[in-house]
Amino acid sequence: MLSALCCSVLANAQQVSYKLLGNNPQDYHPKLSVNLNIAGIETSSNSVEATNFYASVFGHYMLQDKLGIQFNVQRAWLTLAKMGNKDMPTASSYEAGAVLFFNKAERKRNERIVLKSNESTYNNKRVTTTTFITVPAKVIKYTGIRGGLSNRTTAFALDQDDYFSKEGLNMSSLNTTGLYAGLINRRLTHIVVDASGYGKRFKSIGFDWYADALVQFANKFTLRDDPFATSSLGLRSGADITEDVKKVFGSNALGFRIGMSGFQIAPKSETNKKFGMCYNFELGMMPYVGYYIKGGVGLTLVKK
Repeated sequence: MLSALCCSVLANAQQVSYKLLGNNPQDYHPKLSVNLNIAGIETSSNSVEATNFYASVFGHYMLQDKLGIQFNVQRAWLTLAKMGNKDMPTASSYEAGAVLFFNKAERKRNERIVLKSNESTYNNKRVTTTTFITVPAKVIKYTGIRGGLSNRTTAFALDQDDYFSKEGLNMSSLNTTGLYAGLINRRLTHIVVDASGYGKRFKSIGFDWYADALVQFANKFTLRDDPFATSSLGLRSGADITEDVKKVFGSNALGFRIGMSGFQIAPKSETNKKFGMCYNFELGMMPYVGYYIKGGVGLTLVKK
């Protein structure tokens, strides 16, 4: 059960006065943002065995206010397919590309600033009560385009089709390389208040929303289990079966994805916090992988 007690200076019987200390997100666009996602999970529709738990490092380096480089390095620390087959490579994903913002605008938005949060028990249920104020804040919005190169290694189930299953072939690995290109929207918020009875409170966060088209131009499949002795294909673990897979499942190259990321933007000198929460969530469709969803939370390590 989750309840929230809103202490608004505008429309609530319990008013909280505050002094505005900062409302200038335009000064807090990090040149370098490095975020560690330590509790991510990914799964896909075509191969349950490809489900994995991962850690990732993502972020950006801005060459100018509107031009930068983005990166995301992801590596699994537990993969279902690898638990039953030691020959299966570790699931991983690497991508890097450029981002160009062609529009920058300032907007007004009411932002909630948390004053305190308490946990208690009511009717044998844990209750979290959050007290916050709603403050008019400036928001800087960037709109632009992005694109880059990506590489992914994952498990691919062969027994989706009788051609392989009747030969005792169940599992392969897929290494796919491609390009991505799409739209990106970035929003920056930095507001600091001194609330009566609560002290200094703030909300300082960056948010990216993106939508990409994917073109996977190189797909390689490697057999990762030995067929039964009755197999007529004459294949063994480690064999390149790319042409066999394409013959059965077709030659696919196009996909898409949408996602969002959140990251801290104010330095420790402003917030008295060296780290802060970050997150990344994504869903889409990739050739052979099928529909997939992934996401997790972690810590912003660098924001300067």
